Amino acid sequence: MRTFILVGAVAVLAVGGLVAFMLLDAPAAPVGVTVAEGDPEPEAPASRPVARRPPPPRAADAGLPAEPVEVEDAEVTVETVQRFGQEFERRWYADRDRLGAERHHEMEQLWFQGRRPRGDPQAAEKLERLLREYPDTNRAGCAALELGHHRLRQPGASLEERRRQAAEAWRLVTDRHADTLCEYNAPAAGRAKLALASQVLRYTDPAEARRVLQEVIAGHEGETDRRGQPLAETARMLLEALD
Repeated sequence: MRTFILVGAVAVLAVGGLVAFMLLDAPAAPVGVTVAEGDPEPEAPASRPVARRPPPPRAADAGLPAEPVEVEDAEVTVETVQRFGQEFERRWYADRDRLGAERHHEMEQLWFQGRRPRGDPQAAEKLERLLREYPDTNRAGCAALELGHHRLRQPGASLEERRRQAAEAWRLVTDRHADTLCEYNAPAAGRAKLALASQVLRYTDPAEARRVLQEVIAGHEGETDRRGQPLAETARMLLEALD
């Protein structure tokens, strides 16, 4: 009987010690912080950060399509020209040999500084100067193409006037610089026709817009823009949107 009582006492002491150890070992809530019953557990951190992409740029005017997001090219130099396409490189060097290294560098500086930001009067003036001083170069067609985008977004002019001047610049490409190739062997003439149809004629003369787009489909098959998108495929998509 005495043995039974001793065993029971030892068991009670053991259980009590275990309970005391658990209470002492449990983490206490911070002082001044109330832990509400039923609060959800904090979310575990993501394994990698979520990519945040900027919103697409808005068009400068209602009715104008937003510009595609493009990564700015580095300045074309003797060291980098090969990455922009073999035929473009050949024409780049042909102009350099004809103009001389110094004048050619001045022309390329006008091009590089005049491309962006679109709609900036000082940038547009550099492209105008390039067209005046280097009208017979391959780069002149690229300048006329980009000048059209400047004209469409120039401040202080009515939408009608901006469209008129943009169309004038893009028609200059097809009339005088139809053989121009810009970076990545992208033909200026086909791109100018697409810009003319999609950003001017679709609002002012839809029938003419369809004719120009059909001309791109028929005459520029196999050509691509600077991002590798086939011009004829883009023209077909625009034509479907007009119907």
